[in-house]
Amino acid sequence: MQKARIDLKMKKLFVNGKYLSQPTTGVQRYAAGVVEAWDDDLECGRIDPSKYSIRLIVPKTDRKFSPFKRITVVPSVSGGKLWEQVELPLRSAGGVLFSPYAAAPVFKAHQIVTIHDAGVAATPQQYSAMFRAYYGAVYRSLGSSCATLFTVSRFSKQELHKYFSIPLEKLMVIPPGCDHLLKVPPSPDILKRFDLKPGKFILGVSSQSPIKNFDGLARAWKLLGRPELRLAIAGRRNSRVFGHGAAVLDSRAVSLGYVSDGELRALYENASIFVYPSFYEGFGIPPVEAMTCGCPVLVARSSALLESCGDAALYCDPSSPEDIAGKIASLLDNFELAQELRTMGRLRAAQFTNQKTASLLWSEIQKYL
Repeated sequence: MQKARIDLKMKKLFVNGKYLSQPTTGVQRYAAGVVEAWDDDLECGRIDPSKYSIRLIVPKTDRKFSPFKRITVVPSVSGGKLWEQVELPLRSAGGVLFSPYAAAPVFKAHQIVTIHDAGVAATPQQYSAMFRAYYGAVYRSLGSSCATLFTVSRFSKQELHKYFSIPLEKLMVIPPGCDHLLKVPPSPDILKRFDLKPGKFILGVSSQSPIKNFDGLARAWKLLGRPELRLAIAGRRNSRVFGHGAAVLDSRAVSLGYVSDGELRALYENASIFVYPSFYEGFGIPPVEAMTCGCPVLVARSSALLESCGDAALYCDPSSPEDIAGKIASLLDNFELAQELRTMGRLRAAQFTNQKTASLLWSEIQKYL
């Protein structure tokens, strides 16, 4: 009975746990980093567990995930849009709901959401018509109903205002944490498995989206004309680069497929250069991951990448394979520049920690509890 009385007095935050049912990309990394930091905060008392309860509502899924120390997992009986729009708001009744990205219910009265970018409107070619229509409607609804929305960069703040008329005063910029790889030891066996020699390969981290522009990276690598240097792309297989018709590549290029965090850390730590020629990013977590691991970074001069990477990266024109190739060559041939970027990159990356992100989010969210 005593426990029940204490529970009634506690302020409840419910968290949208859809990320645990999905493959890991940038938004899932963000969600996981925030939730794990809050779990640590509850455990050590930075968040008072006698005053605040955090409950993670997870859709029906076969995926396995590690238990939390203090956060309670609330399983669900449904998944998909039914869970998102019906079961999630019902299970979060009596508290505030935080959705770490915009897979959020439109009819939840008390909620706060992070919207990472305006890609569904700014780069419509990478989404289906149904996906664009659905999330365009969700963004507009959230922009109207939520008192506060988080986003991850000043660039995204302006884009969300431009495309979805979300008032600028509702949008608060809190960048994501990018230090998650430091929690795991490197797994260098991936280098042996794919015959990658330390300092003798260029690394990209890819998704299926053509916006990431790994076709441009492949063409630049071909133009580079350095037979001793391999190209390695990690991530789910990108058919635009490695599939049928990708004649720009040869046996010195390798698709690594999905890699673990330990393998990704080993790749960053042993690559000669990390190249990220993306046309559109709301923030761009992979370049900052690479900086965290001490890898020199070359990124596109586009979207939020100038904001996230600052003066700790070299920049290229993503629409020009010739410029990408030229900038890669300038890094390969200038040891002092590469070393300077390693040093500046580590300093830059130290600004973006999951603990800092979670603390900034919590300081705002608790105002609504």
